[in-house]
Amino acid sequence: MKFAHSFSQVLDEEDFPADWQAAAIRYKQLKKCIKKVQQELCELGLTAEILRSLVQQNSDPIDPAAKHSPLFQYLFDGTVQCFQPKLVLTIDAANGIPLDLNLSEETRRSLENIVQQKLGNITILELDDDEESQSDSDSGPDSPGLETSFPGSELPATSHPCKKRSVSNIEITLYSDSEFFHLLTSELASLEALQNRAETEIKSKVLDIGGAVTGVAAPKSTNSKSDLYPWREIFRVYVESGIFFSNLECENHEERTAEKAQEQLAWFNKEIFRRGLQTKFKNPYSSNLLRRFMDINMDVLRVMRFQAINKIAMTKILKSITPTAVFIKFDKRTALGARETFPEFISSDSFLASHLAKAICYTMSSSLLNLIPQLDDYLCPICSSISVKPVRLSCSHVFCVRCLVKLQRAKTRRCPMCRSDAVLTADSTNLDMSLLAFLKEYFPKEAKLKQQENEKEVAMEQWKSVHHDMFGGSSRDSCAIM
Repeated sequence: MKFAHSFSQVLDEEDFPADWQAAAIRYKQLKKCIKKVQQELCELGLTAEILRSLVQQNSDPIDPAAKHSPLFQYLFDGTVQCFQPKLVLTIDAANGIPLDLNLSEETRRSLENIVQQKLGNITILELDDDEESQSDSDSGPDSPGLETSFPGSELPATSHPCKKRSVSNIEITLYSDSEFFHLLTSELASLEALQNRAETEIKSKVLDIGGAVTGVAAPKSTNSKSDLYPWREIFRVYVESGIFFSNLECENHEERTAEKAQEQLAWFNKEIFRRGLQTKFKNPYSSNLLRRFMDINMDVLRVMRFQAINKIAMTKILKSITPTAVFIKFDKRTALGARETFPEFISSDSFLASHLAKAICYTMSSSLLNLIPQLDDYLCPICSSISVKPVRLSCSHVFCVRCLVKLQRAKTRRCPMCRSDAVLTADSTNLDMSLLAFLKEYFPKEAKLKQQENEKEVAMEQWKSVHHDMFGGSSRDSCAIM
């Protein structure tokens, strides 16, 4: 009961809303259900030790990967909304429980009792035609008819000359087991509903703050108190921090744990204050928006922490579907193998799926972070500075005019990006004037600095040209754009 106590304590101490606590996994009730399942199986004579011995009988000692036809199968009938767990005992209809199985006397006696009690619920499964034909050839014309009988019953033997080794499936309904898994799916459904509500609320907040940031960070042409540059820097640091997902290729952009996300969010908050970005706002409303932005991230983190503690609770009950798990609590006490069967049964309904962080991050990126263009998206691939004036080649790749001029003077024919024969054919019509206007509006400081650098470089080239002409020499190569 140590985890049950700590689980309740965490739920009480964390700042989770009351409806969240009500939707948390009912760990104690699930444990009580497991005990009831264990008791029901014992009443059938199927202790965990007996069931494990039956599983071992299905293994091939020479080839562990090979499996014989299972004596017992643990199945779920129906749908996730309406299902019934059951055990299916498969026996040889002619000989009952196979004698070649190395079963203890207690196990064999338990199985024979089940056969006697459930004999009215048998289904005869016949062999296919190939096996029947083989059976006929083996028997021969003088062979006596094979008898099918059921141990412990008073049913007469029946002659089946063409059917050899028919098998019987005896279904054993598990009522306590059904109660456990219905409670389990109900708990998962509650968590899923809670996650969906939280996702909807957070997305709504993101959209609201996105519209507000669009106003305060509008370019100076429409907003005299524009906070374009502070918000751009805030969002750039936010992306670099990788709060909910790693931004490293070597980590495959994997989702953060709640603990790691909290650590990265703290780093982001600290970095904002270290750079003094909150003091660079011209519009007083921006400070309020920054607090709301931080609150949104805290909301996502709170949901992640709630999911994490409930996932631990589910792991304690079901070891959470990990293939490397040893014995789950349910299987350890019952040996039914629910770890393999139940997750497969519910997988199509994605009960255990958690997409909150991914969904919120997508909304955050598409509806908020992308509202303010970042400089990295508009850099010339040659000089790595802003592409002013931008020249768009016929292959659609964009370069700043100075780098294009240098490529043409060097008689370079092919685009450095895609190797298309597009460089020497570019002229003044390739200048992207709409992109130039966009860059000057959203990156006024960078565009102005790049223009000054271009003018300085042109002036230097002109001075060198004049000096060269004064002291002799051939004329310089012309350029199609300049």
